[in-house]
Amino acid sequence: MFSLDFLPGWNPFPMAIRMPYRFRRPLRAFAAALACAASACADLPTGPESFVREAGGSVWVAVVEPAGLPTARGWLGALPGNAPEGAAARNTLREASRVRKKGNMEGALLLEDRAAREAAAALRHPPEARLLLAALAAADEWAERAALRTGGGRFPELARAELGVREGGARARARMAAGDTLAAAREIALLAETARAWAPLSVALRAVRDAERRIDATPNPSPNLMRARHLLRGAREGVAMGEPMRSLQRATYALQLIEQERSARGR
Repeated sequence: MFSLDFLPGWNPFPMAIRMPYRFRRPLRAFAAALACAASACADLPTGPESFVREAGGSVWVAVVEPAGLPTARGWLGALPGNAPEGAAARNTLREASRVRKKGNMEGALLLEDRAAREAAAALRHPPEARLLLAALAAADEWAERAALRTGGGRFPELARAELGVREGGARARARMAAGDTLAAAREIALLAETARAWAPLSVALRAVRDAERRIDATPNPSPNLMRARHLLRGAREGVAMGEPMRSLQRATYALQLIEQERSARGR
């Protein structure tokens, strides 16, 4: 094989030496992620409607929520004008917006879920049946997406969520058949909240929080852990930019690096 070892000090990649420092850190994190993906880190099949990756001693699974799952603003739109019944939900949404601007995305999501429950409970007149049926169709689609992941007894927590969404949908349909569409709306609000807990954004935030906790608990973080922290900063940026799948990928890569570090230290 032809070799250039005979040229002392020859560098076949001179650009690597002259590369500005501002480009090196992102490339190091990217290289670490590639190395992790190419090593023993387990990546399970992922499709456009779901995400699965083994990282940090756990399997992280997310299901993309279909369009049509009702939100607080959707329920408020079923109220006439600025009906006083919706005041609590509107106030909660304003608080969620303030919390989001401060960077507390986890708190904002919890407040938005609460606002959706408050708005659904505030309904005093039956919403249009087509709105409820569209929401139920979206819930059915979410359950089918989840079922593609839970087949064969995999991911029991997701399987319980899938069952909860299906049972909630059945109760909502029974309420509608009995003429109690207001109770049906409340059932739909709850099942939508269950489904959103498995959205890529929600799962990404849980993964980021878990990874940050592990790094913070480690005195004198190694270069590997510092690369993981850099990936987590990118994950937080992805959340802020509305790119939850990218955030989830970076957070789980960071967890893989942390797990590698733990294994290397023998604990």
